[in-house]
Amino acid sequence: MIKAAFFDVDGTLLSFRTHLMPESTKAALVELRRRGVKCFVATGRLKKQLPPCVRDGFEDFDGFDAYVTLSGSYCYAAGGEPYFEVPIEADDVAHVVEQVRAGLYEVIAMDAEHDFVSAKTPEIREVERMANLDYEVGDIDYALSHKIFQFCGFVPPEREHIITDGHPGIMTTRWTDLFCDVVPARSGKPEGVRATLERFGIGVEESIAFGDGGNDATMLEACGIGVAMGNGTESCRAAADYVTDDVDHDGIAGALRHFGVI
Repeated sequence: MIKAAFFDVDGTLLSFRTHLMPESTKAALVELRRRGVKCFVATGRLKKQLPPCVRDGFEDFDGFDAYVTLSGSYCYAAGGEPYFEVPIEADDVAHVVEQVRAGLYEVIAMDAEHDFVSAKTPEIREVERMANLDYEVGDIDYALSHKIFQFCGFVPPEREHIITDGHPGIMTTRWTDLFCDVVPARSGKPEGVRATLERFGIGVEESIAFGDGGNDATMLEACGIGVAMGNGTESCRAAADYVTDDVDHDGIAGALRHFGVI
């Protein structure tokens, strides 16, 4: 019996094409809630980046029960109370800041409430378009005096290693060739999922997770059932127990019906 459902945001709850949540997904969430299933967000975004339908809910759905944000590094309950926090260690933050200063790459830097970009490059503007976001340019030195939970480093996959070389306290995950998420090695979506299941007293075997990116693969493996969206990356699909239709063709609702959850 499924008691918990985790959902990635971009490409899973939200369409990359419309930036909206499909009506079939909304109806599925309402039905999950009616059946007593806890509904959780699991995303690389921070709270301020979540659109209203995800952050606050919508008609007949008063919001998610908890939010696994910043790729699992900062998790909070519906009322805003954090229950799992893993910031990047100061020396690892300083390492990334030094590389940005040296011009090796640009970043998006995120603490629990604030985000900024080190520069507006064509790659960052493309991410803004893809995710329907608008970043402010900020001083990278801000990261040195604040709790940073995640960087997004704009390096191609073949250069990604320069961020983690010699710094085992951080790891990278990726859902696009444009950038990689840089998070604490003792964090990640699976750790956020485990902390959330523990908080709500739910077993792993009673959980289902939905995702589409390479950064969702380990989350799908960490839950009882892992579902990849039809628009998912190869690594995400390979990690899944089931591949459903894409986000624009009722993928979430179809998979929940397939497993008899709704």
